[in-house]
Amino acid sequence: MTDRPQSESPGASSADQPAGAKPLPAASPLAADPSEPPRPPQWLRLAIEHLWIIVLPALMGLFLLVVHLTNKIDLSNLPAPRLLQLLCAATVLGVVLGVPYLIFRTSIEIAREDLMLRRDAELAIKDAERRLRRFGNRLASQPRAEVEQAVAGLYTAQKTDNTTQISEALVQLDQVLTSHLSFARKGASREYVESIGVAVLIALLLRAFVVEAFKIPSGSMIPTLQVGDHIFVNKFLFGARVPFTNIKLLHHIREPRRGEVIVFIYPVDPDKDFIKRIVAIPGDTVQVCAGGQVSINNQPLRRELQPGPCEYDDYDEDRPFGSWHKVGCVAYREWNGNQTYVTVHNQSPPPQLPMCSSWTVPQDKVFVMGDNRDNSHDSRYWGFVPYENIKGKAWFIWWSAGEHSSVRLNRMFDSIHHN
Repeated sequence: MTDRPQSESPGASSADQPAGAKPLPAASPLAADPSEPPRPPQWLRLAIEHLWIIVLPALMGLFLLVVHLTNKIDLSNLPAPRLLQLLCAATVLGVVLGVPYLIFRTSIEIAREDLMLRRDAELAIKDAERRLRRFGNRLASQPRAEVEQAVAGLYTAQKTDNTTQISEALVQLDQVLTSHLSFARKGASREYVESIGVAVLIALLLRAFVVEAFKIPSGSMIPTLQVGDHIFVNKFLFGARVPFTNIKLLHHIREPRRGEVIVFIYPVDPDKDFIKRIVAIPGDTVQVCAGGQVSINNQPLRRELQPGPCEYDDYDEDRPFGSWHKVGCVAYREWNGNQTYVTVHNQSPPPQLPMCSSWTVPQDKVFVMGDNRDNSHDSRYWGFVPYENIKGKAWFIWWSAGEHSSVRLNRMFDSIHHN
């Protein structure tokens, strides 16, 4: 049997038809029924068939426009400000699309029905071919020929502009399948379960092996990452884990490198995830002095004082009674490994740190620090991060919300690593 069965000749005997079924239409295309409305133009059918390609970007654009227009308004007291902004955008989009729908309603409905009919026909052909492949060997030659002829008739009808012919051929195929292959029909509940199961499986595989989303709750990585940044993390490099557990399935593909920003399981409390920058790797001797100078293997890291005022917005989501506040700082651009980045320091170093401290990094561990050097709880206080604790490398910012629930549009889709 070929992928697209050829229809029987027009002279086929009526004895070949299944009991109670109407005779199949001839394989050659019929002339259009003058009583039928003309088929909608192709551009309209394509627009309706791929409407999501128009609607989703338009909805996203309108949503970002609403966010931009309301960014100066304090929305923090609203129960779900982001949802309200999305509803506003959806309302505007509904009006924009609703006006042309009301004007051209008849043509749009004809095009929609035409698409639904042809989609049903295509699904019916695929279903019939699936049943024949799996259960055709159970049929005698005559019932099998009847099914193949019905499939060929519907396939031929699809190529015409005659919706009546397609409808009749679709009914004919359904009757034949009910007569001979009803036991092979998938139930609606089974189809839904299979579709949902496949979607859930794909989502779990992506989360386990490829990417996971995280939110930044504190300012320890300012200015690279700010409070309210939402990021994606590449989990593929440093080993996949069983979803919703810390059990690693695979070994890391490559060794962690100096300067990379990583998400890892906090060694002191495995229920928490931290995000910091790798400063030193196994075998390195790292020295950190109170003035902010870092040395690796007795070589001071290159750094340059950044001109101009230094100030950032800080907030700690782990402290429920905290508030947003401005913090003055001193900024340096630092080079480590293949990465360059900006670090910030208090205008006077914290008194609890000694003038200089040194550590030698053990095998299969890394030494990490936050870019907000004087306000980061990191390896200087609790030690090294084992390779096994590393979840992934920070990838890019996909969303960023700041004070008063405002949105930092300029940070969206910004890469975290700038070589």
